[in-house]
Amino acid sequence: MRFFCLLFFLSFYQPSVSQQIITVVAKKPTTKIISDSLELPAVLLANEKVQITTVVSEKIKKIAFKEGAFVKKNEILIELIDEQEQAIKRQIEAELEEAELNYQRANKLFSKGNISETILDNRKMLKNKLIAKLDEINAKIDDLRILAPFPGFTSVRNFSEGSLIKPGDIITTLYDIRKLKIQAKVPEIFINKITNKTIFSLSNSIGENFKSDGIVSIIDPLVDDETRTFKIIGIINNKDYKLKPGLMVNLKFNFDQRKSIFVKENAVFNQDNISYLYLVDKNNEVKKKRVKIGSREDGLVEILKGLGSLDLVVYEGINKIKEGSKVKVQ
Repeated sequence: MRFFCLLFFLSFYQPSVSQQIITVVAKKPTTKIISDSLELPAVLLANEKVQITTVVSEKIKKIAFKEGAFVKKNEILIELIDEQEQAIKRQIEAELEEAELNYQRANKLFSKGNISETILDNRKMLKNKLIAKLDEINAKIDDLRILAPFPGFTSVRNFSEGSLIKPGDIITTLYDIRKLKIQAKVPEIFINKITNKTIFSLSNSIGENFKSDGIVSIIDPLVDDETRTFKIIGIINNKDYKLKPGLMVNLKFNFDQRKSIFVKENAVFNQDNISYLYLVDKNNEVKKKRVKIGSREDGLVEILKGLGSLDLVVYEGINKIKEGSKVKVQ
């Protein structure tokens, strides 16, 4: 009876043991020397941009710029009708000339003692009032001439000569495109690799083999909590003004070379947006290991954290095992 029970136990136990040993394919990770690079889409922005408008309501007398043309700093763009102001200026200038002569005569008479100091002061006060009036009318005339605040290219105009314009009306837009700003959004994993002196290369499809280099000038301190990216602004020289604001381009960053370890893509699995690997220890037991992944290339995934170069990684048979499983490495 005891012999029969022993045979029954062994017959039940042996298949169970054999079912627990699972055959898997496992290998050590691959070590490679890589050069980090990053390619991003980006948009070009004007280095400076201003909408040309007026501070007074008046009709346009003359449009002095050509649409799409280059203008120098302080070059006249628009002249508004100023006949009334010019007439007032001429009258003030004539009165000021007379007041200056009267003051000079009074000063000579005062030096000889022929008039009192009060009369001299009154002549001087009248002259100073007219000087102030002349400054005031000159300021009004300046408001009727719109100058370019910086060198750049004008866009199309929205008004014609003779049009009545008022404050807030946009006559045209002026762009400084001798240099261009480049705006892009960078994944947060590169936050410690990009500084405000990082060099990048730029390319696009507008011309054959067009390439240019630039430098990062501004890094936004905020990481967007939805896209997990941060904004950068770069600067490039716009040789021959070939590039235009609003154009989409490609940026490429090349970082330093480094040694890193890679595993096959099929070895990595995710649970709740966390990456894991199955490792085989010296007792042929499976361990589930959380890892941080990096770049991908040629079917391999870079492991940034959580894996050693001598670890044994399961590549095939992942769906048959779990942590604690006993395995046979093929």
